[in-house]
Amino acid sequence: MTGWLEKFLDALALVYALALFPGPFFWMTIHPAIKFWRRIGTRSYWIALPLWVANAIVLILLRQQLFAVRIERHAWTWIAGAALIGLSTFIVRKISREFTPRRLVGMPEIDPAHHSRGIVKTGIYSRIRHPRYTATMLTFWGLAFLTGAHGIFLLAILTVVMYLMVAPIEERELRNEYGSEYDSYAREVPRFVPRLRRPAGFQH
Repeated sequence: MTGWLEKFLDALALVYALALFPGPFFWMTIHPAIKFWRRIGTRSYWIALPLWVANAIVLILLRQQLFAVRIERHAWTWIAGAALIGLSTFIVRKISREFTPRRLVGMPEIDPAHHSRGIVKTGIYSRIRHPRYTATMLTFWGLAFLTGAHGIFLLAILTVVMYLMVAPIEERELRNEYGSEYDSYAREVPRFVPRLRRPAGFQH
């Protein structure tokens, strides 16, 4: 691989990790005590600042170790990496059709004036319940294959583990809010990996 391409992919992976890796930690703090955070309102986002700063400091200090050891890359790792990032990009485009940017970052969830907005069952949400989490996991794995860096593979594994923890916590909150309607939705639509058959009654 040419030096400039490897440096570009490494920088891309590091920037993505700086931006997205702390996300699950934030939501593991917010979702279990959502009523408390709604009383505070959007000021709750200030707790994200130390999380992101601490994450940035650790990753920047360890950046050489993240990329020090690599797997051997060949045509199949390039194909896998590109395919995973392409699929993630496709999912993100689908998500943007359903949610505004404000809702994408979860601001309505901690708004003191929050009210039930109903369960989104259209588009990509008719195939998987947590497409944002799926897209993030796919991107981390895609970057891991493209860089070949053991450190990025480790971040990809940790991201999957954290979202496997965050998703049930978020769903407990949704069940408390929507009751049997969410139970029915969860039975029909998988968390992260879509079924080949589209559930009856769900829209494109």
